Amino acid sequence: MALTANRELDRYVDQELRRYAVAAGGHVYKGGFVGLNGSGYARALAAGDRCVGIAYEEADNTGGADGAAHVRVYTLGDFSHTLTGAAMADIGKPVYASADDTLTLAAAGNSFVGWVVDRPSANTVIVRLSVEAFAGPLPQVVGAAAEIDCELGQSPQDVTVIPAAWNTSGLLIEECVGVVTEAFAGATQDQGIVTLKDGDGTSLNVTLTPSDGGADAVNDVVVAAGTAKTAERAATGDPGAVVAAGKGVRAVVTQATTGAGAAGRMRVIVKAVRLVG
Repeated sequence: MALTANRELDRYVDQELRRYAVAAGGHVYKGGFVGLNGSGYARALAAGDRCVGIAYEEADNTGGADGAAHVRVYTLGDFSHTLTGAAMADIGKPVYASADDTLTLAAAGNSFVGWVVDRPSANTVIVRLSVEAFAGPLPQVVGAAAEIDCELGQSPQDVTVIPAAWNTSGLLIEECVGVVTEAFAGATQDQGIVTLKDGDGTSLNVTLTPSDGGADAVNDVVVAAGTAKTAERAATGDPGAVVAAGKGVRAVVTQATTGAGAAGRMRVIVKAVRLVG
């Protein structure tokens, strides 16, 4: 029924603290990671839960029914926490919880909580919470496109197509194609080769190679090949083009066009599916 009078709605200006109903029998301790069980009630995080933050206070619902107690949690902020074996090279990586008191860099079976933003001392990191309690399930397919110039000495020739921040749990590249946006020409016009690499510069063994056979005119399509197979082109048993959690996907010119009249640009399109969560 439509409104027939004015009304007031609660407005939450502060997004740092949120209040959750605690699961029956649950006991959440201050400072612990908090997850949601399958029914949407809060509990001390168990591996695989959707993490909703860090407990601002203790909430003991040991003898209570679902929702008999509530707990407030931090949903934003940077927090110091133990991470056994943490190294300086881990700054910028996604981090996961395997329990309410344990962080790990391993994605499989664990709960994404945020990003490592510093490693102030041995076995200690600063974690920036990046919980998505209200966003629903993470999208299972991610995709993007970027323009790249394949002529020697031109720019850009190394472009991030999928940012690392989008990859919290590992990706399998489902499809990769190029669309020619400037005709390829020059003495080595078949050599405007683009290779996909991860954020560390390691080849993902997926390549786009234009050729005279139909991929050197504007709007021609270049289909990815390589020793690692994209999902839509793989046969059973083929090695997949997999991107480790916390790493982005870059399109890099690995063999440029050169010679008289050298030219060639390509829009690289990458679609990937999440491996976990």
